[in-house]
Amino acid sequence: MQYSNHSAGRVSARALELGYVFQMTLQFLQHNWAVLAASVLGLGISLFVAYRALDDSARGRLMHLVRLYDEMVVAASRAQRVAAKAEAKLRKLRAKLESAKPRHVQEMSEELEDAHALLKIAEDQVLIAANHVRKLILEEFPPTRHEQLRSKYIPDSAPDSKPFTF
Repeated sequence: MQYSNHSAGRVSARALELGYVFQMTLQFLQHNWAVLAASVLGLGISLFVAYRALDDSARGRLMHLVRLYDEMVVAASRAQRVAAKAEAKLRKLRAKLESAKPRHVQEMSEELEDAHALLKIAEDQVLIAANHVRKLILEEFPPTRHEQLRSKYIPDSAPDSKPFTF
């Protein structure tokens, strides 16, 4: 077969090579489909095992407990905001005591009590989560890293806004 255009001959030869490679790949897959399926399944299983090994390691359990601690801190801050709103509403009602219905004042004071109870529960959950993190740090990590990990993952309470005095 002779081509008048030399580059066109190269293109068709390249196309023939690609067709041959595709045919070989297709034949390989037809003959070895079970090997390919087992490879994909093995890759999936090995990724799962690696994920579980990482998740079950000391670092993985610490990260899980730190996430739980952070969720509890967020819940406590939400409860704090709800309690603050209830206090503000009750103050407004008490300021207008002569025009407010006693039932509304009573309901608002009960709502404030509920908000304070929920805030206490949320603060207790924060303390429990912090203790779980501390316990894991003590059990799973070397003593030289205890203080570093505690300061990193369990920050102290909010900084004191009062000025330093003797």
